[in-house]
Amino acid sequence: MESSVQIDTPVFQKFKAEDGSPLTSLRTHLCPETCERFVLWTDIQHAFNGIGHLKPERKKPKRILFTTDAAGELHHPLRIPHDIAMYTVVHRTIQKDQIEESNDGKVNSQDQPLDEIVPSLKHLFDMCIYLYNHLGSVTRRWREYFQQAAANTRYYHSMVMEELERRDSSGLRVLVDDKIRGQLLDELHSLQQKVPEWEYRSICHNTLYGNSRSFKYATSALFIVLPSHLNSKKDMNPSTQQFRLHFLCDNYNRDLTPENQPRHIHLSNHPGYSLKQPEEFFQKYGDYILRVLQMVKHGHTDDHYNIPPLDTLKILWNCDSNIIGSRLIMDIEPLVDRAISYFQELSLPKWKEKLGLTRNQSDAIKTYLDVQDSDSFAESNLYRCITKEQRIYWKCKAHAHRYLNGQSLEHLREFVHCHGGHVDMQQARIRVELGSMSEADQFRTHLAEVKHAFDISIKLSWMATRSVVKKLCLDIAKSGTGILELDGITLDIHPQGYDQYRNNLFYDDIISKSDLRFISLLNYPRPKEQCIHIYQYSLQLETPPTQLSHDWRTLRSDLNKFQEMMSKAQDPSELKIAATKLQTALEKCELSGTYMVTIYNDEWIAVFDRRRGEVVEVHSEDMECPKSLLSAGSIQTLGVHLKSHNFTHEFFSTVQVNTKLQDLIVSYYGHDIHHHLERIVRMWHTSSRPFRLTLLDRMVDTCGRVVAQLTVKGCDMEVPSDGNTDLHRGDISPPFSRKQVVHEPTDVVFAQWDCDHVFSKIRDYSASFLDMASRQRPSVLSLFTLDVSCLSRNGLSSIQEVLRRSDLEHLHVVCTPVASQSESITQVLGSIQWSTLKSLVLAGHHIEAWIDLCQPSSPVSPSLLSLQIRGTLPNIQELSHLNVLIIFQLICASPMVELCLQNIRLQESRDWELIVDSLDFSLLEMLDLGSACIGQLISMPHAVNILISRVEHARKDTELAKLVLRAFTLDIVQSQPDLAVVQGILSVCRLEELRVKCPPFDPRLSTSIPQMLASVRWMALERLNLIGDYINDWIQLLSNIETPRLLSLGIQGSARVEQTLVHSSVLFVKQCIRASPLVELTIGHVQLQDRLDWVRVVESMDPSLVRRGFRVEGRSYEQFVGTPEAVQLEQEKRTQWEGMQ
Repeated sequence: MESSVQIDTPVFQKFKAEDGSPLTSLRTHLCPETCERFVLWTDIQHAFNGIGHLKPERKKPKRILFTTDAAGELHHPLRIPHDIAMYTVVHRTIQKDQIEESNDGKVNSQDQPLDEIVPSLKHLFDMCIYLYNHLGSVTRRWREYFQQAAANTRYYHSMVMEELERRDSSGLRVLVDDKIRGQLLDELHSLQQKVPEWEYRSICHNTLYGNSRSFKYATSALFIVLPSHLNSKKDMNPSTQQFRLHFLCDNYNRDLTPENQPRHIHLSNHPGYSLKQPEEFFQKYGDYILRVLQMVKHGHTDDHYNIPPLDTLKILWNCDSNIIGSRLIMDIEPLVDRAISYFQELSLPKWKEKLGLTRNQSDAIKTYLDVQDSDSFAESNLYRCITKEQRIYWKCKAHAHRYLNGQSLEHLREFVHCHGGHVDMQQARIRVELGSMSEADQFRTHLAEVKHAFDISIKLSWMATRSVVKKLCLDIAKSGTGILELDGITLDIHPQGYDQYRNNLFYDDIISKSDLRFISLLNYPRPKEQCIHIYQYSLQLETPPTQLSHDWRTLRSDLNKFQEMMSKAQDPSELKIAATKLQTALEKCELSGTYMVTIYNDEWIAVFDRRRGEVVEVHSEDMECPKSLLSAGSIQTLGVHLKSHNFTHEFFSTVQVNTKLQDLIVSYYGHDIHHHLERIVRMWHTSSRPFRLTLLDRMVDTCGRVVAQLTVKGCDMEVPSDGNTDLHRGDISPPFSRKQVVHEPTDVVFAQWDCDHVFSKIRDYSASFLDMASRQRPSVLSLFTLDVSCLSRNGLSSIQEVLRRSDLEHLHVVCTPVASQSESITQVLGSIQWSTLKSLVLAGHHIEAWIDLCQPSSPVSPSLLSLQIRGTLPNIQELSHLNVLIIFQLICASPMVELCLQNIRLQESRDWELIVDSLDFSLLEMLDLGSACIGQLISMPHAVNILISRVEHARKDTELAKLVLRAFTLDIVQSQPDLAVVQGILSVCRLEELRVKCPPFDPRLSTSIPQMLASVRWMALERLNLIGDYINDWIQLLSNIETPRLLSLGIQGSARVEQTLVHSSVLFVKQCIRASPLVELTIGHVQLQDRLDWVRVVESMDPSLVRRGFRVEGRSYEQFVGTPEAVQLEQEKRTQWEGMQ
């Protein structure tokens, strides 16, 4: 026998004062019946002396109500629900009630201590008035909430009466807000008299808008039961009475109708149905029937429904006495009165919580109807109508088909009949078989022209493609269809496994982007099985039910509860409770054959195996998934989509906890994971079971292709003793340590290997891993990052073999120190197939040493298109003449189109002439020179002249030749350049980024600087940054420029000097904003002369620029936040952007 004792993990409710300051937290309690948490009101009163009421943080109503039980009565002791947000404590006003002296001369109670008259009568009365008014405003909310508000109102009303009686017994006459006792009672009585009306409106609203408005029910939600005739016996035995059930036309008042048609609800033009087993029927539906009868008797009108009072006889509109009977028309009023009286005298079970019909209750009605052979339920003259919101109504023909295109309907019927199908107008269902793409196009055309919503069942009898199915479904959704059944979907169209989760056709492409609510795939993935898709969920069934669709709204609601319970589960027992709830929900929806439930969340996907009662698959974005799922211990397949460049602690702990894990799927954007392969294998369990690892590249141009799929049969690896696998360390990828004992992965079988890139540094294990992969599978490696910082001699040997087998196209060399491994590195460089190389990057602190190591291999690449040599700041590296000769050799032997030289200098300045002279400017498209290179080049006029003449000559030969200077920093103080030389360079280059340091003007340069700036090709500029203490002066020189391609603008003053932007400078900023597609605007350490200029700047910005790229820093930020108009406008722009999204 299982123990009923549960360990209640402490959970606390936070409270704060009205000014926002936190007060304290109180421990919550757990209700064993509902498993919901609450806080006792007495605990709150003891913690906060003088409390009046509580307010929620961001919700309505403005006051928290006491909770109620299933019967709608307050819990005892009083309690409030737990909320993850803080409650605001509102204290009572420190004001005693006005108490007059009694007739017998007793001491006035004003002299009593405050504690003796707490709670004050004024507070109780004000709270009671508030609750009465609140009760009158919530008649359109769910029944449970109205009952909760009513119970709270009754409680405070009784508290007021008790306090008045207590004071009466003391001989005190009390004034509250200048009202005496009688006036207080009159005000309460006046409000109390309105409660029956509010109760009636609440009942009507929940009857009309309850479950029956949410579900796909099989009959009209509105019906009445009347005696067959007035002369029937008046005893209470249903077996001796004769009754007939009459359905009503469920006409939605909001729907447009022709002028000659009323919008109110009325009887269907049908004689009604005799009842079988009326006693049982009344016990099930009597309370509901009584409520509908009372609405028919007294009438009810709201925004959507108009039920006219019975005495108007409008309920008989469009009723033919030859069909429904002349007696019913003549005696409708006394028959309704007789029925109401009869049902009121019966002892009927009350529907307390849900006043509307459920789908199952709607379905069961037909079993109690005595349908003659010559009649059928479909002939009750009501037609099933599907709204755009996928709600179901049963209406008379006049109201149901008011928009129907009759001629198009005949064409549709003819087409469907010719394709083995049927159109059922009364059930609003179509069944059809399509044999080709052209037939699918014809069906979509006919369906759109009818202008009527149907539930549709399609059999695809040809090998349709994924794109065709997608288009078919989306076009059908436009017709108003919400329920779609497809037979003939193959695994090629909708694959299983991870391919389905990362690109789910029916969820990602159809349900999430259309009005389709329910898609059922018959005979998928195997014959006689079924797959059901609704929003955020899919279900796999072994045995398909017979009906076309299910109560999908109820199903989704129950699945939401199941997901919430799973996400909050603290231990396996709570997961079992969630599984039991799921089983109950599936049985209720007649889906007990379900064996797999998949949950699609925005950031994670979980697959629940119902037969095992376990979570067996989890796929997430960077492990952003509920901890209860990751720690379930039952996961067999784990999919991780890496957004960041590192694995997280949660990943490794998940692998450790789930001992049944067999498949690991890692997808990533661009960055590679070879550096982490060793840790993946280390963290896998040391059992003898094999595991499968799949790597997917999800860059845009790869479309999620599988780059590696392998099976690890065993892991010949020792865990080092230096704590290298400690998951709680901050660095989960520590640098290589000589203490590690890492052996080669000897039992790895590569089923697939299409990995063509290695972006980051790797370790010895990963190197041997790559070596084994390239031996088992022909190498396709085309991009490799050579970083030896974590490689030993053995690792370098493996890399040498990998590169020898590879036809590299892109090589990125991280230039680390080479002193201890120079011989091995030289061998690695010698193994590279230089003849296939298209791009070469040398980056780091020791470029000159690596270029020297390349000399023995004589690197000549006739296909090299791009060469990048980038030193690392803060040091500027100097290249020797020998280094330049090797670079010269590479340039001369290749059709170079891109050359990047950043943060370097040449030891011999004349070597610039050698480099410039070696370039073929008819081919060169990109020249990227850093400030150090530019500064040195400018000091060599002869080299600059060669550059300019070569560019100009190349332009004469071909119109396609172009030279791009990515970035240029203009600093006339520090570098003191020859402005004529700079002007010459800028005139022949297309500049992408210009950084201008703004010093004071030298009068001697007053002509040279404007001429130099005029030589800039502003039309091509993408980024402009003005930096320094004299920005206004430089902006004045730029006031007439045009920058139609400008993406980024920066105005950065100096933090040490106060600087003010004049209005004309602000106008320049506004001009750039309006004339350019800016995505980034930064203003820092400057103040605007006119504070309102901040408003003008924000006004000129697009909402997306405000939301994504607008940054204000330093003193600029202080002034900006001190301008309320600008801050408010910025917030409005941000809100506008969110609305656009």
